[in-house]
Amino acid sequence: MLIAASLLGASPSMAQGFCTEPTMPMPVDGAVATADQMRAAMADARNFIAQSELYQACLTREAEAEKAQAAAGGQSLDPVIETGIHTKVDASKKARKCWIFRAMR
Repeated sequence: MLIAASLLGASPSMAQGFCTEPTMPMPVDGAVATADQMRAAMADARNFIAQSELYQACLTREAEAEKAQAAAGGQSLDPVIETGIHTKVDASKKARKCWIFRAMR
């Protein structure tokens, strides 16, 4: 039983989930927002963009760690894991672009 638990703990997918996706802020309507609300929205935008970049970097590091762990075990990285990580990076980039587009309207 202990051996099975040890083998399960060595699973290549163990590292997944350590990266936290940032929450997209709500855009404000510049036509009705106060100056303070606009400043807060700009701060939220800068923070979201910075957090998105950190999240994407974390996912990239996660992919590299998964590859290294698989290689150390004499295996190649499961393509499903790699595709999942790349899908998360792409979704984060798209969310950032969508937010910027919505905020500029």
